[in-house]
Amino acid sequence: MRYRRAASYREPVTPGGVRVLIIDDGRQQRECLAAQLEVNGIDVDGAWDLPSMFSATDAAKPNVILLNIRTEDNATLLQVSLDIDAHVRVIIFGLSAERESEIVACAEAGVAGLHLRSESFEHLLTLIRDVGNGQSLCSPEVSAILLRRVYSSAGQSDPDHRAGVLTAREAEILILIEDGLTNQQIASRLSLTLHTVKNHVHNLLTKLGVGSRSEAVAVGRAVRYGNPDSVEQAG
Repeated sequence: MRYRRAASYREPVTPGGVRVLIIDDGRQQRECLAAQLEVNGIDVDGAWDLPSMFSATDAAKPNVILLNIRTEDNATLLQVSLDIDAHVRVIIFGLSAERESEIVACAEAGVAGLHLRSESFEHLLTLIRDVGNGQSLCSPEVSAILLRRVYSSAGQSDPDHRAGVLTAREAEILILIEDGLTNQQIASRLSLTLHTVKNHVHNLLTKLGVGSRSEAVAVGRAVRYGNPDSVEQAG
């Protein structure tokens, strides 16, 4: 069943302005997070189940829904959040890096942002503002998890290509290459020697079957954003 509702009138979001609906069945956590966001100039409303969510979206007209993955009936709430209004974008928070299948499932569902329990409030604040203004993104740690899962799955489906599965460190370095960092900058960011970074870069280029950093970036982005034709062309 699809829950998409007719889009109602909403005022345009001002530059940098975001209206957030927090969905979390833990009242204390929901109210504390709302208070922190409001201090930082973000308009916030709250919900804890499907009826309160419908009521809040009708009244507050949010452009970002912030859903705690630990909320009861989260699968239904996520589906409704994604379908309720084409103007509303969804961020999942409360994710654990150890539960990779959960992270992958959320990404595949089409959420605009993912926030790990290990990541800071400042990162969440930046994520909310960026997603509210039209971007879809996640941290290098989340991106590395998604890349690792994709290449691991490819290796399982084709044993001859298992040698091409990126390690966690290689996936992390690929994300930093996408961000435009040099080998020296990556070494400083990850507290590694330059020689170690160069080895990792060489290995990931080999596994991806490409000859340059720009080609590696193209493959990585094509994999994450679901364009396998681009992977074939880049390889």
